[in-house]
Amino acid sequence: MILIGDEVIRIDKFISDEFEEIPREKVKDFIKDKKIKVNNKAVKPSFKLDLGDEIEIDDELFERVEIKAEDIDLNIVYENDDYAIIDKDSNLIVHPAGKIVTGTLVNGLLYKYGEEGLSHIGGEDRPGIVHRLDKDTTGLMVISKNNESYKYFKKLFETRQVDKYYYAIVFGNFDKKEGTIRTYMGRDSHNRRKMAVINSGREAISKYEVIREVEGYSLVKIKIETGRTHQIRVHMTHINHPLLGDPVYGNVRHKFNLDHQLLHCSKLAFTDKDGARREYFAYPHQEFLKYQKILGLGDKDVFKN
Repeated sequence: MILIGDEVIRIDKFISDEFEEIPREKVKDFIKDKKIKVNNKAVKPSFKLDLGDEIEIDDELFERVEIKAEDIDLNIVYENDDYAIIDKDSNLIVHPAGKIVTGTLVNGLLYKYGEEGLSHIGGEDRPGIVHRLDKDTTGLMVISKNNESYKYFKKLFETRQVDKYYYAIVFGNFDKKEGTIRTYMGRDSHNRRKMAVINSGREAISKYEVIREVEGYSLVKIKIETGRTHQIRVHMTHINHPLLGDPVYGNVRHKFNLDHQLLHCSKLAFTDKDGARREYFAYPHQEFLKYQKILGLGDKDVFKN
């Protein structure tokens, strides 16, 4: 049972926002079939929730399809008995969601390590997953191989003890070549599939440095102090420098055949459970380098390990 706090929102939107892996159409069908009730009464999908409303949801809504192991090519940067560092490709969803149960990173991890070789307390559909990157964001991720490792890394991320560095190609040139973006972020009130800068959100901090620039475009290095959903994409749009190709935030018209953001997590640094300082680096992928070269923003030599 869910108790509504401080939001007034349609019942179907609320549930699909709370449980992003469940398609909204499935939620609507459950409401129509009276498998989701409010205050013990059947309602319509358009019913607007109010403070203190109680939602009852049939457990069937959360039944999941079996996740099968698949032979997906994974770029392993480093691994030991506790964790692996992978360099994720573009167009790769991290874990199953809704009707998408194949072709994800999790399917590939199950093939390589098996269920017994991954943590399992982060969610039944997320074995080994400690944190996420967007589907089209490339770069480094930590994979936990056991539950103790998961707990250790989850705490590191939650307490901001993992240094995370990204490179992005963005529109425009900067007056200030480096700076800190500090805002509050939450769901966009007009489109709850998006994130936005809002006063009632959670603190989000990003530090940027311009590495190279040409007229109309810049290559920037970004360190995120917090890990909010879509943080870099939202922050760079907030300061009028949306990412090249990003179809959701900014959505600036351009001459390139590119329908997704150019964003790469290049470096992760943390102290492992034995007290040793670890740093891992991965160059941006070929597509990123291609547009970097086309725009005249240098080559691999500009990236700092």
